[in-house]
Amino acid sequence: VLVALLAIGFTVGVAWIGWRLATPPVQVKLLAFSVVDDSRVDITFEVRRDSLTDTVCVIRAQDITHADVGYATVTITRGREYVQPTYPLATRARATTAEVLGCAPSEAPPTDPPQFAPGTTNPPQVAVIDGT
Repeated sequence: VLVALLAIGFTVGVAWIGWRLATPPVQVKLLAFSVVDDSRVDITFEVRRDSLTDTVCVIRAQDITHADVGYATVTITRGREYVQPTYPLATRARATTAEVLGCAPSEAPPTDPPQFAPGTTNPPQVAVIDGT
């Protein structure tokens, strides 16, 4: 009986961990990006989340050498469960690619820090997106 209970407990634990890994609390998908000019790229992405909690996303743009030219940690205020913002990411040079590194509820997700070329800095960024 004890072995059966331990086996059931183990199975339930593994199933719960698998379910949590398969269904993250925030789901994000990059839909498109458009290089506006040398100082801006517009990034459109979708976020599915809990509507009662602010969501924090990390976004970046890189140049042809894969150096970061724009980097933002953005809070999407609580509101709708599905949001599709277009974020105007300021860049210090022309971007060739853009991506959403991740999103998480209430705090920034663990991501790589910005990798700007030596002697350069990140331009000022918009900090909040309205999620209502």
